[in-house]
Amino acid sequence: MGNTFRSSLFLLGLSALVGCGGAEKFPVTTATGTVLCEGKPVAKVLVYFEPVRTGDSGVTGQMGTGVTDESGKFSVSTYGTKDGAVLGKHKIRVGKTENTGTCNCALNSMTVQKTVDVTKDATNDFEIVLTKKSRSNADEAIED
Repeated sequence: MGNTFRSSLFLLGLSALVGCGGAEKFPVTTATGTVLCEGKPVAKVLVYFEPVRTGDSGVTGQMGTGVTDESGKFSVSTYGTKDGAVLGKHKIRVGKTENTGTCNCALNSMTVQKTVDVTKDATNDFEIVLTKKSRSNADEAIED
């Protein structure tokens, strides 16, 4: 099995766990950002906003995602198009899509790039600076 397939299965399973089958919708707010590699925007990558459990509650909310445009900018969608991310702390991961070009930075959806707080009545605009490729953070392969 390829890395992308395994990553997709992992994220799908994680999404099902945190989303609880869509029975409960958590409050969301606008969340946007830019993905950069060596100071340049990265187009056509998938950005994951994974809610982090806090306190004793096992309930975290549903994962949100966004795809960067040609200028590296994205808007998070959780329940609807560009509706934002669930309020609270999130781990941000970045992975390839079928249309992602090449860059000198790691694009591995299993690697946490940043942890952020998404808060109500805040700008929630995040800059994600990818780390340079290394043996430990190699890109995931896109299977044909």
